[in-house]
Amino acid sequence: MAWLRDFALRRRGLVAYQYPFTVPIVMYTGTLMVAATAATQRDFTKPWLLLVAVGLVFAPIVAFIVGGYKPSTAVSAASVLAGVALLLLCWPPVFLDAAPFLLMFMLGEVFALGPMRIGLVSLLASALLLIGASRTGHLSTFVPYLLFFLAIAAMIGHILQLQQRLVIEERARQDVLAEQAASDERRRIAREVHDVIAHSLSVTMLHLTGARRALQEDNDVDEAVDGLLDAERLGRQAMSDIRQTVGLLGARDAAPLRLAPEPGLSDIPDLVTSFSDAGLHVESSIEIDPASVTPGIGLALYRVAQESLANVAKHAPASAARLRLYTDKGTAILSVDNELPRPVTSAAAGAGLPGMRQRIALLDGQFDAGPGPDGWTVQARVPVTPTATQHCAMHRILMPRNEVRHD
Repeated sequence: MAWLRDFALRRRGLVAYQYPFTVPIVMYTGTLMVAATAATQRDFTKPWLLLVAVGLVFAPIVAFIVGGYKPSTAVSAASVLAGVALLLLCWPPVFLDAAPFLLMFMLGEVFALGPMRIGLVSLLASALLLIGASRTGHLSTFVPYLLFFLAIAAMIGHILQLQQRLVIEERARQDVLAEQAASDERRRIAREVHDVIAHSLSVTMLHLTGARRALQEDNDVDEAVDGLLDAERLGRQAMSDIRQTVGLLGARDAAPLRLAPEPGLSDIPDLVTSFSDAGLHVESSIEIDPASVTPGIGLALYRVAQESLANVAKHAPASAARLRLYTDKGTAILSVDNELPRPVTSAAAGAGLPGMRQRIALLDGQFDAGPGPDGWTVQARVPVTPTATQHCAMHRILMPRNEVRHD
């Protein structure tokens, strides 16, 4: 049956609106059976004319099945109409003639596969053909009865097309949503990896700079070794965090999993200490209870503080940084600013600002970063009371690294 499946797949690409291959097969099978019945109802005194009439009805089917070519709905309709006209007008009337029913299969196909204008023209031509055959005495069947079934066939075909269009639109919408989800996932992972690398490398470079100065200026080997050990420890921790973050790409297929705590507001003092120990002068003022905000808000503000201090360590390691975290009228506010020895522009923002801005935007917050009179200032404002948007974003913010592989 493999050949039949391959045959069906090749022919399906020829059918409009991505119909299952069974749809044209059912239509064409019915057409063949009705055409054979109509042919046997005629006498064989005109064999060549009968052969031409049946051939016109069969032509679109043969082209599709044998030739691998799907004629347009207009060509198919014209071919079937011509064949039925010959069957009706070139022979005497037949009791319970099957030829008019060929028009019903044709209309069903045209309305299901073609544009509405072709369907309406085909319906009008079919109705005129039946009325003309009845008026000239070539059709004994009650014409209104046949016209009713023509309308039913056209309506069924039109409904099939509408349904298939909705299916195609839904598939396209799902594809867009899947692509958006994949894009969001890639950005989220890139943001997480960036946060880890930026913080770890910034602090590591501070330790390495301190170790170099200890050797060059003070010839203090012990202090240099301590700095190198701290840098080594941070490097190993960064590698572990990166493996955990990247490993989440396959976490849904991996088992077992265990929960790992996410950093939050309560971890900001340790974050400040890590930069201070590395040689960056940081003044901090934390006037907020970590328990008063949700974990998602705590994580977002922690990442903003982490990235901001990392930028200070990268661009102005000799300057002092000031970090302040407080609440004002139901809004958690984090500000980080530092003095720079030279004027700066927004071009110095770096690649981490879009990630910070996106984190805060997901929580219905406001994010501002840019040069000021005395240096660079970063400020994030997030409503403490979760909004509807925050509820929707919580899972997206907390999910990324809550699940870590169990080694």
